[in-house]
Amino acid sequence: MDYVLGVDIGTQGIKGVILNEDLKTVAKTYMEHDYFQPRSNWYEHDVEKIWWGGFKQIVRQLLKKVDFSSEHIIGVGCSGLSPCFLPLDKNDRPLRNAILYGIDTRAMKEIKEITKELGEEHILNNNKQPITTQTVGPKILWFKKNEPEKFKQTKKIFTTTNYIVYKLTGNYVLDHTQAAFFGPFYNFNNHSWDQEMCSLFKVPYELFPPLKKSIDIAGTITTQVAAETGLAKGTPVIIGTADGLAEIFSAGGFEKGEVTLIYGTTGIIVINTDKCPIMKELWIAPHPINDNAYLVAGGTVATGALTKWYRNNFGVIEQAMQERININAYDLLSKQAENISAGSGGLITLPYFSGERTPINDPLARGLILGLTVYHTREHVYRSLLEGAAYSFQHHLDVFKQYGFRISRVIACGGGTKGNLWPQIVSDVIGYDQFIPSSPLGAEIGSAYMAAVAVDLVSDLKFIRRFIENEGFHCIKTNYKNHEVYQQYYRLYRSIYENIKEDMHQLAAYSEKSIEKEER
Repeated sequence: MDYVLGVDIGTQGIKGVILNEDLKTVAKTYMEHDYFQPRSNWYEHDVEKIWWGGFKQIVRQLLKKVDFSSEHIIGVGCSGLSPCFLPLDKNDRPLRNAILYGIDTRAMKEIKEITKELGEEHILNNNKQPITTQTVGPKILWFKKNEPEKFKQTKKIFTTTNYIVYKLTGNYVLDHTQAAFFGPFYNFNNHSWDQEMCSLFKVPYELFPPLKKSIDIAGTITTQVAAETGLAKGTPVIIGTADGLAEIFSAGGFEKGEVTLIYGTTGIIVINTDKCPIMKELWIAPHPINDNAYLVAGGTVATGALTKWYRNNFGVIEQAMQERININAYDLLSKQAENISAGSGGLITLPYFSGERTPINDPLARGLILGLTVYHTREHVYRSLLEGAAYSFQHHLDVFKQYGFRISRVIACGGGTKGNLWPQIVSDVIGYDQFIPSSPLGAEIGSAYMAAVAVDLVSDLKFIRRFIENEGFHCIKTNYKNHEVYQQYYRLYRSIYENIKEDMHQLAAYSEKSIEKEER
């Protein structure tokens, strides 16, 4: 029997899986890691330790769990947190830690400079999405301005997946789907790097890699890598794509009109479409596989990050009980919050605890829990955090409808779907039933699926779709009584930000000065 291997490098952990030709899991493993914060709202990874070192460890752990030779693995797929920025020198050595995706807001000045220089209309026409903290271009310019000597030494620019692919195969390549987030240096209309923008901002065109589809073969495992990982020399490696997009494939969200909600550290919402509108609220990217389709997506900075923040700071009891009775602290918190009615007793959370990406694209937005009284308990607050993330999902769905996208079905995946409470709250807020596949989920699964198609282990995406359909779905049905309640709260959720965003920005400025003093 032949097999495929998939690995996903996330913000706070790395996952790996081996699937057989029936797409059944024969081995899986997970390993935690953390990010580095040199300053407030700066997020980095040590790539040799976390990306490459973690990849090698995960592969070795997987191979120990199977009773067959790695020569039976005929394809490798990798996904990762994206888009990140990593510069390498002429000797292929990282010149600094990788700067992470939209949660890192250090390049705000550069965002303003690019937007002022080009104008919003030009950017939207060429890039099909605004320049935001989720865009790599401003981070390249930040690096050029703040670390000029290192910039002069830069010979290649990477994000997570193509760095791993480069280490595995020696080939420098990137998928168009992730390249779309490298504005203003990617021209969406031409599906190529933009020489004019490179000249304007004095960034060498040669720094950027050749572009292909996510599902294309990038190359094969080298002799050196075979010795380091245990994988067989000559094993094909696909180009791969971003973690959120790979996770969509694990859930089967391939069809036009299907929306996939990903409950992760950050929340991702994506719709498959054949439309390519000019829109400033969301991101649009070429489809990883289908030449005649696009993915319109958005990202809430803090979803699972909110629950982790709460657990770490206010869930000491639940963490202690987890150690004692072996029940997950999040499950204990959710169990308590189940007894709280929709609306959390008059609380509304704006989940902007790390600024916000889409649809408001405001890195200076700040988190808010409004309506607190002495009546409220920890349970009210925890449920309100879950509801705040759900309101953000609805905000994205409203933008989809605004641009004329028809929603045929909502699929859900990610760690937050493991419990019952959060998915139920989301369905009650958005007014759509959610279908959670019973088949294994995760970006590592999606990467393995993509590898399976690329090496002809399975015929096409329809085979994967049939497999997922046959495994079945768990349906979270909307409670329309709760939906009516939530619509009242949602209207307030939308108006609160508009009414106080200037105050948020002023508070952010005060906060930045205070943090700078503490760091000194």
